[in-house]
This record gives sequence, structure tokens and C-alpha cells, in this order.
Amino acid sequence: MVMENKTNIVIKIITVFYICSILGYIYELILCFFYTGKLFSHGILNGPWLPIYGTGAVLIMCLQKFKSHPLIIFFLSFFLTGILEGLAGFCLLKFFKKRLWDYTGYFLNIKGFVCFLSAFCFGIGGLLVTYLIVPFVNKIIEKINKKYLITVLSIISLIFTGDIIATILK
Repeated sequence: MVMENKTNIVIKIITVFYICSILGYIYELILCFFYTGKLFSHGILNGPWLPIYGTGAVLIMCLQKFKSHPLIIFFLSFFLTGILEGLAGFCLLKFFKKRLWDYTGYFLNIKGFVCFLSAFCFGIGGLLVTYLIVPFVNKIIEKINKKYLITVLSIISLIFTGDIIATILK
């Protein structure tokens, strides 16, 4: 097996983070529209991203050694992202005084921060990250000029960092 160079690994991690943060934002828009009939933005940031999804995807990338075992990927994703969601919900409430989701009343919920259904969906998401998104990002990294890709990721990172700073300041 050929070792990836460090630049490709960093590019892959950052690319997966942003793609999944944006896909998470779109997923939540669709999900909330399905339940409420209204489109509205979630999260505390202003941009079209939910970094909890990107963070979960990066965690799932650490499971690539289990790629030949989809059930292991599913269950580890289920638990890892469930823990992440619970911690994020708790921290958002504690530090920003915001509860962005509440699973109270859902099956196997833990203080409304996480429930079986959300963890199950994230388990499915772990499969999507492992078998669709990471291979897609690998193809992007192979085909696109590294300098161009680094420039695009740098610009997105500046905008994302500005969004975080603006959120903290308000």
C-alpha cells in the first residue's frame, strides 16, 4: 500500500470537512422543510455550513481501516457521531446559551441532545462518507491541480474563519 503524502492528507481532511459541512446544512434544510414546510437556516454560523457534520465526517475518516466491514463502519459512526452530537449540543447550550436541537420525547434520547434516530442517521452518514464522499474527494485530489485546490480551500477557510469570528463577537 502506498503512503499518501502529508499535503494530500491535509487537503483530503479539509475538503471532506467543508463538503460534509455544506451537505449537512443542505440535509438539515430539507429535513426541516419536510417537518415544518419552511426553509430556514440552522446553526449559529451565518454561512451555508454546519461544522458538526464536517467534524463528524473527519472522525469517520479515521475509520478507513475498517472499510471492508460496513457494519463496523456503521456502528462506530453511530457511536462516535452520537457522542459528538451530544457534546456539541451540551457545549452550545453551556457556552452560547443556545439549544439548536432538542430530541426530548424521541426514543433513547439523552437529555434531548442525542437520540437513537439521529445516531442511526449518522451511522448511515458514516457509510456515505466512507464509500461515496472520501472516494469522490480522492478523485478530486488526483485530478485537480494542487495549487488551485489549496487556493480554493484557503479562500473557503478564510471565509469560514471570518464567520466563526463574527459569530463569537456577536
